[in-house]
Amino acid sequence: MNMKIVLIMAIILAAHAAYADDRSIQMTAGPDPVAPGQTVQLTCTGTGEWEDALEKARITITDAEERKVVEKVEMDRDGMTASYAYVVPQQGPAGMWEYKCKLDDGEHDKDKKSTFTVAADAGSGASDGDSGDSGSDAGGSGDAVAAHQSITTYDGPATCIGCHRVEAEEMLASLHMQWSGPTPELTNTSGENLGKAVGGINTFCTYAMSSKGACFSCHIRADGNAPHPPELTDVDCLMCHNDTYQRKFVRDPGNNVTVENVLGETKTYVFGKVDALGNYTTVPDFEKMPAGTTMVDLARTVHLPTRKSCLRCHAKAGGGDWTKRGDMGLNTASPTVDEDVHMSPDGADLTCTSCHLTQSGHTVGGRGIDLRQTEAPAPTCQACHSSSPHGDDTLDRHARGQVSCQVCHIRSFGKGGATEMSRDWRVPTWNPAFCAGQGGFVGEEIKESFVEPEYTWFDGTSYVYNIGEIIEPDSQGIYHMARANGRIFDGKSSIVPIKRHLSVMPLHESGRIVPPSIMWMFMTGDFDLAVRKGMEDQGMTGKYTIVEADAEMLISHGVDPKEKAPTCTECHDFSGRTPDGTGMLPFTRLGYHQVPARVESCTLCHDAETLSWEETHKKHTGSGEEAMSCTSCHTGEPTGLVAAEGELCRQCHDYESWEGRKGHEKHVKKGVECVRCHTF
Repeated sequence: MNMKIVLIMAIILAAHAAYADDRSIQMTAGPDPVAPGQTVQLTCTGTGEWEDALEKARITITDAEERKVVEKVEMDRDGMTASYAYVVPQQGPAGMWEYKCKLDDGEHDKDKKSTFTVAADAGSGASDGDSGDSGSDAGGSGDAVAAHQSITTYDGPATCIGCHRVEAEEMLASLHMQWSGPTPELTNTSGENLGKAVGGINTFCTYAMSSKGACFSCHIRADGNAPHPPELTDVDCLMCHNDTYQRKFVRDPGNNVTVENVLGETKTYVFGKVDALGNYTTVPDFEKMPAGTTMVDLARTVHLPTRKSCLRCHAKAGGGDWTKRGDMGLNTASPTVDEDVHMSPDGADLTCTSCHLTQSGHTVGGRGIDLRQTEAPAPTCQACHSSSPHGDDTLDRHARGQVSCQVCHIRSFGKGGATEMSRDWRVPTWNPAFCAGQGGFVGEEIKESFVEPEYTWFDGTSYVYNIGEIIEPDSQGIYHMARANGRIFDGKSSIVPIKRHLSVMPLHESGRIVPPSIMWMFMTGDFDLAVRKGMEDQGMTGKYTIVEADAEMLISHGVDPKEKAPTCTECHDFSGRTPDGTGMLPFTRLGYHQVPARVESCTLCHDAETLSWEETHKKHTGSGEEAMSCTSCHTGEPTGLVAAEGELCRQCHDYESWEGRKGHEKHVKKGVECVRCHTF
């Protein structure tokens, strides 16, 4: 008896320990590094299986000389987030400081440690002229920050490479520099390197490599992503590591084109200065930086990437703020809680790199549907939240099953600005900001705000069209240039929210999409001219037609506060047949309502019974003997057997016979998939 009690207690303690492991703390510090005299905001957010709100939160801060400067002080609390604003003393020692949060929700408590860096005062540190040759591990440490203060001249990327050669070589190999990378998650490739610079074309500005630099201005390469492979000195570190830094192309009056546009106007466009290999030349744009800024100042004050750093490029993708993705724009650098609870300073205050972790080699995870290359594992919600985050069996069943977190927690996109939903190149529209402020014609753009997503199945792989491939239309004549792969009940797909972008594209008589020489459209407004120039560039002859095209784009940013999550009745009418258009999700289109008549009448496996849809579902998706796979009911009517009945049975066991439906019922209850025996 005593042994039984000990065993029971051990099981309880093990279960409690496992439950405790579901709780964690997400910690952020900003800015990091922080200068003496500045305020650093320290935030600790409980993630996983906590109660609804924190009852206590205390912080301890230890300086770089291991002295406790704050000890067990109460933090400000808001739900599961605790924050503390600490002013670093003017004489605070430079280096790595430590802070520890202890969170308590009344039932559980947990503590965790993290660090932030205090920069050295600009007038202290290394000796005159010392370049701080601290090797490849210099980035991020207090010593590295101090070493930056010794920089007295800035000679472009070479200044950074002098101490950070390994990091520069890693960055050189990354997709942010190469504009291409391996494609293991594209099902229309063999994993070869592809991307915007190799085979890339999309439904926005089409073929970036034909833009004569218009698409290169914000990207990391100091030579503007010229056609030839990048070199080490093309790695412009300041693009990601100093938000104050701005640059521009050097214009060459001798590199110009005079055109007559669709309005009958004659206009001369001046392009960037290029060398014999096609390298562009970029220089600092001091007019866009605070007065008195010097390149030495910028080199001395480098920092880890911030939200603003990433949005420098990603916010204006597609030609304008909020244009392309629909779930981010320039104001995402400091969004409201309603726009993005994760990145809001009043919310979790996470940075982009909190989720898009920079892996070894300056690689960054995160691909979506319409991107080609994959260079690191994608972020997951479960990295911070458990697989059962709600404390409610019904809700957690959704989370563990086939409904992605984004479905319930991102109700709309375009919340911080209007996003482009379609572009028609046949309707030239003047945009004065295009072509580096010289103005240009784009297609007619339809933009919308607060857009409700569409929903589709996504298994993590996708089809994305590449230049040179044959493309076929769907039954409605639409050419899908990017679409998610996935299907109901395949064990790996989830429902995800998407933005569907519509456009028109030139289709060559060979079945290949023509990559337009898009700068000719920008300059003249004549899309036919841009297509014909593109055909010349690709060595294509013959005819083309304009066809309708679209692209599916995953929506993952812009998470709502949890209070905005849908109620059950926003998706279900509890009939088991909620018609599409009456709730958030289109259940019929997603495949849920494909149920044989004998399943609906409950006569496929047993005599007819009467239960509500909800009770029927609970009974058959439970555990134990009554547990059944989803595909046992949600499937088409079977058309036959995969083999003769006798042979079919012998494939798994000696021949047996059962009366009536007993054999069928037994196999279904054991979870045997219908397709093991039946054809459809």
